[in-house]
Formats: sequence, structure tokens, C-alpha cells
Amino acid sequence: MLLVTHYVGRSPIHGMGVFTREVIKAQSVVWRFDPMFDVEISAALVAQFPEEEVQTLLHHAEYIEHLGVFRLGNDGDMFMNHSDTPSLVDCGDEMRAAHDLPAGSELTCDYSDVCVLGFLKERSQLAQLAA
Repeated sequence: MLLVTHYVGRSPIHGMGVFTREVIKAQSVVWRFDPMFDVEISAALVAQFPEEEVQTLLHHAEYIEHLGVFRLGNDGDMFMNHSDTPSLVDCGDEMRAAHDLPAGSELTCDYSDVCVLGFLKERSQLAQLAA
């Protein structure tokens, strides 16, 4: 659950993104897992889902391997894009600002730290094509 006021808008990175409406100081907690708000879906159940919902999970949810669950946010965090220089740092059940962020900054994370399987699969396919 995002703990800052935010909005979803067009991203220069990819499609839609999530942006802060407020100034955020470095190391501030910006997102925290909240089981009353965020949804965890067992990977075993995903095989029963229609393909469109599977694609949503693969591209918008974090996969937590040791728990065997996909974690999907119910607010703007599902639109958080990848960056090799992310504005947020993954700290497990929280994400903190990597540095001071002015209002209007896109909130991004590193999808290799926040395991988004669709992105990782696409990256590995691109790497194979480039080899």
C-alpha cells in the first residue's frame, strides 16, 4: 500500500506509471505491505485463471518465491515501472525512497529486486536474442 499521496499517469518509461504528489525525503517509507489492502494469490491457483488475469499477475504483481505467492497492490503501486536506477529501494515488506524525491517524481523499483516475472522473462528472452 502506498503511504504517500500519488497519481497514475503516462510514463516516459513505459505506458502508465505512478507518481508522487508530495515531496519525499530520502529513506522515507513510501510503500508497505498491508494484508488488509494488498492481495496475495497462491501460485498454485494461477493455473486456474484465464490467460488475461495470468498476464496481469505476471506484469503487475511481485512474485515471492519462498512464499509461493503473487502479491498484487490495490492502488497505484500496480503501475510502478522498472528502472535500473530506481527511486525506491526494496526492503522486503517496505520500500524506501532511494534519495529525496520532488513532487511529480515517478516512483520506480528494480524488477530484479521486486520479482516481476513477466519483466524478467522478457529480459531473458531479449538477452537470448542479443546473444
